[in-house]
Amino acid sequence: MGIPAAVFIGLEGSLRLAGYGQSVAFLIPDEMPGYFRTNPEFVTSFLPSSFDLRPLNFRVRAVKPPNSVRIVILGESAAQGIPVPSFGFAPQLRALLRAGYPDRDFEIINTGIVAINSHVVYKVARELAGFAPDLFVIYMGNNEVVGPYGPGCAYLSQMPPLWFIRSSVFVRSTRTGQLFAAALGRLARGPRQAREWGGMAMFADNSVRGDDPRLEAVYRNYESNLRDIVGAAKAAGAKTLLCTVASNLKDCAPLLSVHGPGLTAQEAAQWERAFKRGRTEWLLGDSDRARIDLRQAERIDPHYADCAFMLGSLDLGAGRVDEGRHHLVEAEHWDALRFRPDPRINEVVREVASEGGPSVSLVDVASAMGSDPDSKAVPSGREQFFEHVHLNWDGNFEVARMLAEATERALYGPSARARPAMSSAECAAALGYTDHEQINVLQKVEGIIRNPPFTNRITYCEDMARLARDLAKARTDHGDPEKTRAAKRVVEESAARDPQNADLARIAGEIDGDLGDLEGALSQARRAQELQPLSYALVANEAITLSRLGRYGPAEELLNRAAAKCPPRDLALMAPAFADVFARTGRFAEGGLYLGSEISRRPTDMSLRMIRARLLRLGGDADGAERECRSILATDPGNQAALEQLIDLLAQSGKASEVEEACLGSIGHQPANQANNLRAAIIYDKRHDDEQSSRCLIAAERSGPVTSGLEASLSRRLLNLGRPDDALEHLALARRLSLIEGDPVAADRISHAIDRIIPGSR
Repeated sequence: MGIPAAVFIGLEGSLRLAGYGQSVAFLIPDEMPGYFRTNPEFVTSFLPSSFDLRPLNFRVRAVKPPNSVRIVILGESAAQGIPVPSFGFAPQLRALLRAGYPDRDFEIINTGIVAINSHVVYKVARELAGFAPDLFVIYMGNNEVVGPYGPGCAYLSQMPPLWFIRSSVFVRSTRTGQLFAAALGRLARGPRQAREWGGMAMFADNSVRGDDPRLEAVYRNYESNLRDIVGAAKAAGAKTLLCTVASNLKDCAPLLSVHGPGLTAQEAAQWERAFKRGRTEWLLGDSDRARIDLRQAERIDPHYADCAFMLGSLDLGAGRVDEGRHHLVEAEHWDALRFRPDPRINEVVREVASEGGPSVSLVDVASAMGSDPDSKAVPSGREQFFEHVHLNWDGNFEVARMLAEATERALYGPSARARPAMSSAECAAALGYTDHEQINVLQKVEGIIRNPPFTNRITYCEDMARLARDLAKARTDHGDPEKTRAAKRVVEESAARDPQNADLARIAGEIDGDLGDLEGALSQARRAQELQPLSYALVANEAITLSRLGRYGPAEELLNRAAAKCPPRDLALMAPAFADVFARTGRFAEGGLYLGSEISRRPTDMSLRMIRARLLRLGGDADGAERECRSILATDPGNQAALEQLIDLLAQSGKASEVEEACLGSIGHQPANQANNLRAAIIYDKRHDDEQSSRCLIAAERSGPVTSGLEASLSRRLLNLGRPDDALEHLALARRLSLIEGDPVAADRISHAIDRIIPGSR
């Protein structure tokens, strides 16, 4: 054993001296003396570096200051605060504690990261235990199946023993391990090669049924990791708040329903007839008939998640909360894309908390929000959640309030002094959350739920219609100068009370930009950069603001300085800012040479080639831009941005036939491109091809928000094709959408159309 150990130590030392590899610690020394910062490379121990998933960007004092309370948040994307972390429960908790204890400095270290699970959190907890924490808050459990080493993981689904997982993580953290990983990566071929991060859509083909035997290993690993995290907290002398994890039972339809094993062909046919009737009746609001047919389908196949979800919604609508919760929990359990925690996860949390002793407290979020089988509360839905597990403002505030109360008990005892109440509105003001910020929040939500696997949900069209309605209002609020000025006053007052808050400086800069105060925006952008570690995205934004002010020289100088020292994967953040400078100064040829150089270094980065296409177009070279777009599509047929740019170029050139050719030729490659689906439907409609037009409209309704008018139009085409059952289903959906749109006249008109198919249906 001594010989290989000596070889390893020698090789490791040599690689470090040579500067090979990188640290994968969660915190690394910051440029500011006496501070550590989050490491952008941390996640690469578990996920491919090409995914570019990172912790939040902040710094931590190496030595905790006197009178400072250091609280570490451990978890995944829900703990991080997706879609906008600056409005998650972690900053809300800080605001509540600051209001109650103004004489203390509360430092919230939010370590939540997208796509991780307890294997990663365990590593974070062990490291943060060395930074004198007073309290750990653990809110994790959503990604145990789909995160690293889970059976539903899209990139690392092997499930070796826990000791092997931890050993392999240690090896990959060494320079020697990184050397061998790089060598193996170069030898890899085909699907084993790392892909770009594609969000939840990457997992659409990684189903795990509710009775999958691999789940037992998932629960065991979760329990072991959780116990060891609690142990690390105890060893550091910190208290721990263990949280059960809430999920959206009421309004999140299953992401993937699959049949149970052993169905005969006759049973499958009977199930199909009963389920389809029940689904149409459910859409029509015919609760009694829907319940009869869906129960028949449930008896044939009790494992189909969508059936349980619709039965649960019918029970809740009838006021039978307990029966509804049972069905909704079943729907969550049988959902084969396991992005929500199974009740077993929360059972483990409660068990570990009960055995943790006086330093460990349970915060039963799942029970309080009605997402637990034994909860007494009404199951939570869109009132608290954006989609499946990510909390909206009200949901985050409810969790933050529970955590604030538990934090006081844990740190100051049951007789903790009464603190001034802080309402949700007061907390929102403290964090700069106003009507002006709604558009940013909702656009990020749209980026999540517009794509697979959310397109599988039976409520997808209604969910997107609600989001489109809310986005329309948010755009109106965002464009209202008076509301923007009111938001500026709120943020200025909050920043005066919390001058070290980088998020408030960022928000203030964005508001100044919207008000046309570019000097103010520049000042706030620089202030935001001072309050956090170096961020190349912020540098690029500052350069663009300088360009908008006409200060092209300083903008280019800033970018050149940053590009000289930034890591290769961050150079992509610089490219749009460089292109902006070249475009504004009319140096299109020079911009093309710059982008050509960057593309030669990263030939698979289609975003760089898209920037070059736009630069060519701005420079008047429409033919060159068209060639670039066609070249991108030849390499990446699914590139929606390239297709839309190409279609626009062809349309401006009057090439109608080529527009049709490009549009129809891309249908199979871009099924989620709603703009193209709608264009294709129009083309086929002009050709009087109802079959193809219907297919395109069905694809459109599964690739973005549609209107009641589109659904009614689709229903007419299906009637023309002799498919009255399908037409009725889409008419029922059209009526639901018209009510969401706030159009009772359209709803009544659609009801009359339904009556013509089913007399007396109203």
